[in-house]
Amino acid sequence: MAKHKNNYKKLLKEANLRPTKQRLMLINNIFKRGNRHLNAEELHKEIINIGEKVSLATVYNTLNHLTSVGLLRQVKLASNQSYFDTNTSVHHHFYDEVNSTLIDIPHNDIKLKGIPKPPVNKKISDIEIIISIKNK
Repeated sequence: MAKHKNNYKKLLKEANLRPTKQRLMLINNIFKRGNRHLNAEELHKEIINIGEKVSLATVYNTLNHLTSVGLLRQVKLASNQSYFDTNTSVHHHFYDEVNSTLIDIPHNDIKLKGIPKPPVNKKISDIEIIISIKNK
C-alpha cells in the first residue's frame, strides 16, 4: 500500500470516495503498518490516542466503504464481531480466542474436498476457513 498522502488521495478518488481529512487520516492509520487485522473499535482507539477526533460511525463507514471497493477484506467471526484485513488476497485464518487476534493461513495450506453444491439460484462467492485456537 502506498505510503504518501497524495497516493491515499488518489486511492480514495479511484474508489469514488471523497478524500476528506478524516478518511485520509483513517486510511493512513489502517495501512501504515502493512498487513494487519483490526476492528472498528481498535482503529477508533488508535485515532483517539494520537490526539485526533473521529466518530466511531465514521470509522465503521470508512471501513465498510474500503471493503466494498476491495481495499479491505471483512472477516466475520460472529454476527456482531468483524475484523478488517488489509491482506485482500485469498487466505484463511486462525482465530486466537485468548488474545482475540487473527493469524493468516496461506490459501494453499488448506485442502478442501467435497464442497456441497449451493442451493438453486445461488453460487459460492467465497470460502474462508477460520480455525479457532486457544492455549493448551
